[in-house]
Amino acid sequence: MRPGAIRQRDVAPVQTFAKAAAKCSNEARTYGACVTANYENIERNMCQKEFLAFKACVQQKLGRKW
Repeated sequence: MRPGAIRQRDVAPVQTFAKAAAKCSNEARTYGACVTANYENIERNMCQKEFLAFKACVQQKLGRKW
């Protein structure tokens, strides 16, 4: 294997997360809209409700919590 090459086992967790997140497009869209609407004046936890809904969806699709 050449230096710097990415192995499948190295990207598998990212691919698993991406597939789960793709199944939560409505929640992701709502969270993204909140961030976009407030990006010039963003504050900590400003879009927390939307983020937590997205996070809960992804956790449910993954079948585990973090």
